[in-house]
Amino acid sequence: MKRPSAIRVWYGLGLVLGAQLLLLGCGGGGKATASSGDSPTRTPSNFDFGQNDPLRVTAFGDSLTLGILGDRADGAVLTTGNNYPNNLQLALRGLDPGWRVVNRGQAGERTFEGRGRLPGALGRDRPGFVLIMEGTNDASEGDDPSVIVANLEAMADQAKANRSIPILGTIPPNFRNDPRAQSIIGVANGMIRTSARARGVVLAEIFNGMNDRSLFGSPERGIEDPLHPNERGYVRMAGIWFAAMQQAIPAAPSTAEPPTAPAPGAGSSEKGQRARRR
Repeated sequence: MKRPSAIRVWYGLGLVLGAQLLLLGCGGGGKATASSGDSPTRTPSNFDFGQNDPLRVTAFGDSLTLGILGDRADGAVLTTGNNYPNNLQLALRGLDPGWRVVNRGQAGERTFEGRGRLPGALGRDRPGFVLIMEGTNDASEGDDPSVIVANLEAMADQAKANRSIPILGTIPPNFRNDPRAQSIIGVANGMIRTSARARGVVLAEIFNGMNDRSLFGSPERGIEDPLHPNERGYVRMAGIWFAAMQQAIPAAPSTAEPPTAPAPGAGSSEKGQRARRR
């Protein structure tokens, strides 16, 4: 089974540099943190993907994964091809052209529904990685934060059982005038961060990285509701997921050679003692 290698990290260096700009959100000033905690989670170099494709990613979530911009006053729902899965795929292909990101966003979905839907997506996609970001709709409905997080944990466990690497995203900010939803998101995100550390799951810090009102709503397109990101917001979101992916991709085994003992009478030459660059 093929797996990402350190050699591929240097493939297409120009594309990699371009992809790094995603972390800045086209010049935005927000954080683009991949994870929290003093000891970031790393995937072992010998991770067994089973029958999964290690260069395939399932982006799983609700309308913020699907790429909805919002509802106009005339009732039209606008979506964008500039969604985070498409932008993430572009960035990953700067590392290796074989990467593919499958968009499995479902508008209006709550976490209990996602928990029931994910196994089918895993079976169809056979992904090496699963990006899980849900909870926005749960918070709007007033669901208990502990129930939201339990469902997210169950989805991460489903991914692990499938020999896929899960990455958990914190719930994005909600800039509507909805204090109840905002409170639920705050509590749930604290629990998500704690859970990710305890379970050894890479965390994509979506909330902190996108806590900027200017990244939500598209008034120039007749969309005033600030629930969904705008075009710039989706680019920022992709950059956060890209940083998390770089943390989750297994590192290639070290190719360093052990130093050789000098022959009797030889000087202190470093020949044979330098480790190759990975």
